[in-house]
Amino acid sequence: MEKINRKILAIGLSILLIVVLGGITRAELPTITTSEDIKIKDISVFDSAGRERTTYSSSEKIGFSVTCYNYEHVDRIYFEFYVLSPEKKLVFKHTGNSAAGNVGEGSSSIRNIPISQFYKSPGKYFYMARVIGGAEQYFATDYKVFYIYSPSITLSYPANGARGLIDKPLTFRWVSSGATKYRVYVDDDKGFYNCLFQTGKGEYPDPVTTYFQYPASPKDPRQKPAGGVVYWWKVEGLDSQGNVVAKTPVPFSFTLGETALSATTKDLAVTDIILDEKSTASELKFDVLVKNQGGMAISNTRVNLYVNGVPIIPHQLLNFINTGEEETLTFLGGAVKEKMVTVSAAIDFPDDNMKNNMLTEIFTLVLERRHYEPWEVWKIIKRFIRDLEILKELEGYTLQEVTLIPEGDIGEELRKLEEGKAKVVGVEIEVVK
Repeated sequence: MEKINRKILAIGLSILLIVVLGGITRAELPTITTSEDIKIKDISVFDSAGRERTTYSSSEKIGFSVTCYNYEHVDRIYFEFYVLSPEKKLVFKHTGNSAAGNVGEGSSSIRNIPISQFYKSPGKYFYMARVIGGAEQYFATDYKVFYIYSPSITLSYPANGARGLIDKPLTFRWVSSGATKYRVYVDDDKGFYNCLFQTGKGEYPDPVTTYFQYPASPKDPRQKPAGGVVYWWKVEGLDSQGNVVAKTPVPFSFTLGETALSATTKDLAVTDIILDEKSTASELKFDVLVKNQGGMAISNTRVNLYVNGVPIIPHQLLNFINTGEEETLTFLGGAVKEKMVTVSAAIDFPDDNMKNNMLTEIFTLVLERRHYEPWEVWKIIKRFIRDLEILKELEGYTLQEVTLIPEGDIGEELRKLEEGKAKVVGVEIEVVK
């Protein structure tokens, strides 16, 4: 009985889960971990303008930063920066940055690194930061995912050859491999000689998003679009210095209908669906943004929301919305079993531009976290321990506490074990007296 009691007091199973990077070769990089003496607070990947993004063209320049908090005074804190390719191979390494080892917050960054220096193939890349306190006395690491693709811009809307558009305002949309900003060209000549309109000049700055609304009333009368005229449009992706990093393979053509600029145009559009950040699979909350893009006020319009094809009850009523105004309608959804949901918002209003009366988005929900008792954790983990030495080391012990290295949600890591995305690679046994 005495032996059993002593072993009940002996606790501590530490699960070293290194699969968050999908199987990175451990010989190439330090293990992702935290320390009692130093913690990484934030890391970021940013473009040549200092703006954080997740998608980049291989022709761009990129930067990396890390912010930490040091709890123990040392002479110096050292910062290391790594990048891994989609094949999980080390393709970039930078060391040498350091700061005074005072107690408190510290940070470091590297900027304007040509992606072409380490780009191997399109796909998911991994930025990994390591912060070292003193002469390897303690360290912490963290990572962030970003994507790199070959330079490209694919025009989306208006589609090539679109005719008789009555959009108000006329909105251009495209898909990009990545750029700091974009330059939009519109002309009545396919060669864009003496271009009719372009952003980046005068009062029309280059957009940083992948869409642009053509001005409804441009100052230059020549730039005012006319119905029936064939127009051409194209887009270039630029870095912060104005260098072209991606561009349209071929321009698209379109025409406007004669009623495009009519003051009586009815055009109510769903512009966005936003998932509340606190939503979970058991309690959904969505904000639907509706904008009056037409030339007249609209009242008493019903808006419906569908989650995985099932309507949310009750619907919402848009009492009144004036020209140019945008309203937000909030919908409370029920519980769903799926982690990913398809959500559609639809305006029950037959206006002059039906294509933007519905918008569909796909969302990934936060899975519920629940408390796991130590005995539950041990029951699950034991099935996945293949190392006989580990099993022998734990023989006879009763689990009273579980510590994750790195820190995280136990439920999430257990799911990774169940899905074969994680493995138990080590244990620590600690006697509590």
